[in-house]
Amino acid sequence: MTDMDTKFFEQIRLVELTHPLTPLVPTWNGSCGFCLEIKQDYDRLFRVQQIKMHAGVGTHMDAPSHRFRGGGSIGDIPLEQLVVKACVIDVSKKAHSEYEVSMQDIKEYESDYGIIAPNSLVIVNTGWSRFWQDPPSYRNTDAKGQMHFPAISPNVAHYLLQKNIAGLATDTLSPDCLHGDFPVHQILLGNGKYIIENVANASHMPPSGGYCIALPLRAMDAAECPIRLVGLLVS
Repeated sequence: MTDMDTKFFEQIRLVELTHPLTPLVPTWNGSCGFCLEIKQDYDRLFRVQQIKMHAGVGTHMDAPSHRFRGGGSIGDIPLEQLVVKACVIDVSKKAHSEYEVSMQDIKEYESDYGIIAPNSLVIVNTGWSRFWQDPPSYRNTDAKGQMHFPAISPNVAHYLLQKNIAGLATDTLSPDCLHGDFPVHQILLGNGKYIIENVANASHMPPSGGYCIALPLRAMDAAECPIRLVGLLVS
């Protein structure tokens, strides 16, 4: 490694934006979504494991095919849309279980930090990830089985689509909550964008100036996939 290489890496700080996967993580339907089974152990030289999980578990990505027949799969998303600028919209001080990120929130962000650039990953920090270790609170289900957590308004989704973002990320189970027809999924996935759910540590990212690396398995025909989401800050 040259001195130039060393200097470059010394200028980079990485931010972990991915929740660890365990059998206890919150899931959409409340069932166990992750399991490691030992198929062969050290008495036969190597430990060999089998991973069993829902494709949409933990910090994960939804591809267009998650909602639309014939839409692009996880394996179709080009690298140029997975290593991108990050815009972090922080509503954590006012978000509550019925909150929807509004156009006013977007206007305030762009007034303070500049216009959302094309091919950016827009990350919404609602502060809801504080409940990650408490699945009942994270899902926040009422007596009728309806979950309640901060969401994103369809108007915002339309606006972000006009900005030609790469994708939208949130620190909740979904950018849609109370709308049964999942309008944010329809708007973004229907126009070739991706959605990332269950982001960790969004508060550790600056509002602008950072980057994200969002790498799922290159799984052809996959509609969803867990990812390792990493923030990259360059000083």
